[in-house]
Amino acid sequence: MSKVKLHRCSYTFLHTDLDACWRVQRALDEQGIDYEVVKHGFGKGKRPDVVALSGQGKLPVIELEDGTAYRAESADMAARVRAGELFGPSAAAPASA
Repeated sequence: MSKVKLHRCSYTFLHTDLDACWRVQRALDEQGIDYEVVKHGFGKGKRPDVVALSGQGKLPVIELEDGTAYRAESADMAARVRAGELFGPSAAAPASA
């Protein structure tokens, strides 16, 4: 299975479903998907690295091995991961804002 990068906020420590980044990270853990965490600054300030990767500044973003980015609402991202569809053909669809 491919290794991915989970671009997430640096302050994920609550480990509740109120935390969008944790929601996606937990889904990756549950599915046994190997990933690297890439932390981005606190708050919702400018995130030039995230914008360059996905075309928008919201987190979380999953960067696939081929460099494409997957971004959706965190509940949708977690559901896709749990459904085993992260590496499917539509996973590399353009990032949504």
